Amino acid sequence: MEEHCADDSHKLTEERLALLSVLQELTVAALDLFDPTKPADSFLDRVAERLGCMVALWLQTDARGRSQLQGASGLSTASRRLPIPGPTGGGLPYPELASPGLVRWSVPIADAAPGTGHLSSTLLLYFDREPHLPRQYRGMVERLGSVLRTALVHRQLFARTLDSERDLHQQKTLLESMSEASVEGILITSPDGRILTHNRRLVEMWGLEEEIESASNEVLLHAISKLVEQPATFMARASSFFEHVEASGHDELRLKDGRVFDQYNAPVMSADGVYYGRAVYFRDITARQRTERELQRERDFSSAVLDTARALVIVLDPEGRIIRFNRACQQVTGYTFEELRGAQFWTRLQPPEDTERVVKNFAVLAAGQGHEQYESHWLTRQGERRLISWSSNVLRGETGAIEYVIGTGIDITEQRQAERERDQTFQREQQARARAEAQEGRSAFLAEASGLLAGSLAPEDALRSVAALTVQRFADGCTVDLLDHDHSFLRITEARSEALRAMSPEQVRCAPPDLDEEHGPGRVLRLGEPEFFPEGCPSEGGIGLGSWMSVPLLARGHTLGAITLARLSGGAPYGQAEFALAQELARRAAMAVDNARLLQQAQLAIGLRDEFLSIASHELKTPVTSLQLSVQGLMRLTRTGALRTAPVETVTHSLEVIERQAKRMAKLVNTLLDVSRIHAGRLDLELEEVDLAALVRDIAARFAPELATAGTRLRVHADTPMPGVWDRSRLDQIVTNLLSNAIKYGEGRPIEIRVEGDAVTARLEVRDQGIGIPAERQGRIFRAFERAVSSRHYGGLGLGLHIVSQLVDRLGGSVRVESESGRGATFTVELPRRGPSVSPEGPTAQRVS
Repeated sequence: MEEHCADDSHKLTEERLALLSVLQELTVAALDLFDPTKPADSFLDRVAERLGCMVALWLQTDARGRSQLQGASGLSTASRRLPIPGPTGGGLPYPELASPGLVRWSVPIADAAPGTGHLSSTLLLYFDREPHLPRQYRGMVERLGSVLRTALVHRQLFARTLDSERDLHQQKTLLESMSEASVEGILITSPDGRILTHNRRLVEMWGLEEEIESASNEVLLHAISKLVEQPATFMARASSFFEHVEASGHDELRLKDGRVFDQYNAPVMSADGVYYGRAVYFRDITARQRTERELQRERDFSSAVLDTARALVIVLDPEGRIIRFNRACQQVTGYTFEELRGAQFWTRLQPPEDTERVVKNFAVLAAGQGHEQYESHWLTRQGERRLISWSSNVLRGETGAIEYVIGTGIDITEQRQAERERDQTFQREQQARARAEAQEGRSAFLAEASGLLAGSLAPEDALRSVAALTVQRFADGCTVDLLDHDHSFLRITEARSEALRAMSPEQVRCAPPDLDEEHGPGRVLRLGEPEFFPEGCPSEGGIGLGSWMSVPLLARGHTLGAITLARLSGGAPYGQAEFALAQELARRAAMAVDNARLLQQAQLAIGLRDEFLSIASHELKTPVTSLQLSVQGLMRLTRTGALRTAPVETVTHSLEVIERQAKRMAKLVNTLLDVSRIHAGRLDLELEEVDLAALVRDIAARFAPELATAGTRLRVHADTPMPGVWDRSRLDQIVTNLLSNAIKYGEGRPIEIRVEGDAVTARLEVRDQGIGIPAERQGRIFRAFERAVSSRHYGGLGLGLHIVSQLVDRLGGSVRVESESGRGATFTVELPRRGPSVSPEGPTAQRVS
């Protein structure tokens, strides 16, 4: 019995050893699956042999149930090529599995996790009958599945590693190929300045093969610096890039041999910001710049040809914007090319009533479907219509799309006028006598009107006489309006015929002009352009009767007034001849008014000059006389030898007189120089931060002796600092002139100076209780050589307030006066604290011309 048990135990041990041997053998075979480059067939052959199955299959299935054969044992070559049509519910397309008696074992190796994109794997074993494997074999198969799962994981990881290495190698090969094929020289450096790689083009461009092969970026940079025109700038720029690793930028390198390179320097960084070095790209742009210069010369030549052509040439883009506008176009319209560049031509050159039609026609033309020849009107800067005959063409790009519309035109305004005149020759011959008589009458009228205008130095009286003459000859109503210097208007006269005077006020609308009116004398006064309505005025603001026209009085580019003429309804309407006559009459009237005003201005200027010379002579005579007396006294002492024994007080007094009078003369001369600089536009400002309050306090202290001499008490309210950006010396001059003016005209009464303001504006007030300024003189006291009272009572050149006004204006501020006769005057100066136009940053002064 014991011997039988021993045999059973020995037999069980042998079975276990055999089982372990099979498991060890299959496990070793499964290790080949770790390498994705080796097929799985040999492993499956070993499984089929050791387990006694007819067919062994390894399938991988994706999340959609589509399977793919990864390895097999027991399948023919033809069967292996058969595709698996869809989800496998038990039917595979292989003939070897067609026997109905086959028994299938399924060993899951790996399951796909949802949403990961991984594949599930299964080991399928097919037996010709139900296998009678020991129970231990079944456990062995399960343990083998666990081994296969581990092998599969490693196989997939190894496959991905191989794919990554293959992709990396391909990318490296691609980058190297692209680098070698690039027209740019490429240099890659490490963070510590080593040359990591470069392409062949870099050596070809620089010819520094030895320096490049040295792998030292510093050596290469020094070699390159010897080849460029500005080595210091190049080295400084290179150092800047290495100091600031995130910096990038383009630089233009000009070589001593005449070549020009474009250099782009940029950091090489990973997506998470790791700095790997720098990449530098060099592109030879010598030929491109040469081509650009040649193209520019061609453009300049084409522009010169267009500008010398007598024909009008305009180039438009498909939107109608002006691209070219040759000299002939500029001469006809009065506009420069820069004024019209980029503007749609119909917004600036077409009459408003033609705009809609022109826009539609241009759209058809820009689509390549319009007429090549047509005529249209242009409006000049002066509002004149010019008729242009156009021949247009389109220029297409490489894609066939229209890029430009080119128009070549001829101004046929005069030609068409001549044609109309030629067509009307017969009618003109019939009407020649009437026109001749009318012309004779107009000429006689102009001659008589010219005599009236020339025979009087009072233009208002002459214009009244001319208006009356106009009503007698060819108008039922005539009004004359003049503009003053301040753009206010004055109706000089309103002449009417007997028929017009007999009409009721409701029938005759003759309101004073309104400068904002759409039509009428107000518009003519505002724009300086004539208006002509042969069939009557559409406005309610003028003489709304029959034919109507209003022409400006223009002289030296300024509108002086307007003459408005009207005829009653039912009479012959005005024509171009009458319109031209009115314009000629207006021209002569304007000349007479302008000449009269010029005469008045000349007389006024001569009077001011004479008064100034008289005042200046008087002002200079006193210090000159004192100087002469003091110098003569010293000369006498010198000639007689008494200078050495003369009392020191005597000599000192004479020298003090000389110094005082010299300062007085210098002040007068400086005042005249300031006026000269102001009028010549050469007064410079040294802008800096100045405390107006502190400056006023300093000036008040400086004036203490003069105030004491005048017996005047000065109250200063300037405790709060009031800093601003101004010219200290000019601001001092403003305060000094205002305070001097207050002392002069204050009659010894108290003077008050106040400094206040807000964050934007500083305000200075100088108030005296002196003689005051009459209201009619307050508007003139800031003019040169003007004064509120006669120079016989108060000295001075009459320039102090004029200089104050000009300096305040240069500092971007304003000055005004409030005064009544006998009640003193208050001068208020307001200055922007930020300066006139540009403010210096910090205390550094800034010069403004």
